[in-house]
Amino acid sequence: MKILFLGTPEFAIPSLHKINNFYEIVGVVTQPDKPQGRHLKLTPPPVKIEAEKLGIPIFQPEKINTAECVKKFTELQPDLGVVVAYGKFLKKDILTIPKTNLFINLHPSLLPKWRGPSPIQTAVIEGDEETGVTVMKITEKMDAGDILLQKRIPIDPDETAEELSKRLSIEGADLLLESIKLIENGRATFTPQDETKATYCTMIEKKRGKIDWSWDAKRIHNLVRGCIPWPVAYTKLKGEIIRIHKTKILVTENSNEALNIVEPGTIVEVCKEYGVVKTGSGLIGVCVLQSPGRKPLPFSEYIKGKPIRVGEKFEVIENDTG
Repeated sequence: MKILFLGTPEFAIPSLHKINNFYEIVGVVTQPDKPQGRHLKLTPPPVKIEAEKLGIPIFQPEKINTAECVKKFTELQPDLGVVVAYGKFLKKDILTIPKTNLFINLHPSLLPKWRGPSPIQTAVIEGDEETGVTVMKITEKMDAGDILLQKRIPIDPDETAEELSKRLSIEGADLLLESIKLIENGRATFTPQDETKATYCTMIEKKRGKIDWSWDAKRIHNLVRGCIPWPVAYTKLKGEIIRIHKTKILVTENSNEALNIVEPGTIVEVCKEYGVVKTGSGLIGVCVLQSPGRKPLPFSEYIKGKPIRVGEKFEVIENDTG
């Protein structure tokens, strides 16, 4: 079976390798190189780098739903199209190119929950205890196609979005291979999604990382781990924007009467490994911090250069547009 593979970020790499081990990939379609970093150096997407190593033909169209792309991909004579985090919608003329008239997509959620562009980060930020990977048929409606296979995966309460993404990319690659084999052997059964249970997520913007200390400790902890590696949760301390890379839930409720009069965001204790901060409900330990222009540091290292004292306060950044 000949495969046309569409994917862009690191998340798609395990799937690319897994499929390449068992099938012929006739072409890899990925996003164009983009300027990145302080010097805006033109940088290829991760999937392009891997495809070059594997010697697979690479295509990087600015727009994919064009007559030129339809002609080019039809000439490759793929039997099946596979999409893993490609980043652009496909229209009918592209979707009908494979001989099976079929494109399948690996989506990192338990569809129909968290349709959209940020299912992993959203699941972590929202405090979900479980997520999964889904292989579905692609239609012209976002993430709404019939489901072929799903696998449920628990989320560790301290796991970051970055860590979860790596796990899901590996689990997803295995599920994708299993799906292709079912299609190849004529044993694939697709089940429609329950539209009444559909929920949606949006693209994560920088301002999503703003910490509101009036939230409870668990909600803040989920935000911090969900914003790794980007945009990284942030707050203000002594006039500086501070990014917080790691936290620890210490107490989930304000049972201490003396704490009830303390304003959220106030540092109430300084320990070796973290600073204890009062939240809207409960206490949270701030474990890893980053000052502007500096690298992230464990709390014990951070306070050697920038002391943090009991009574000082992390502030909510007002009028932040991200």
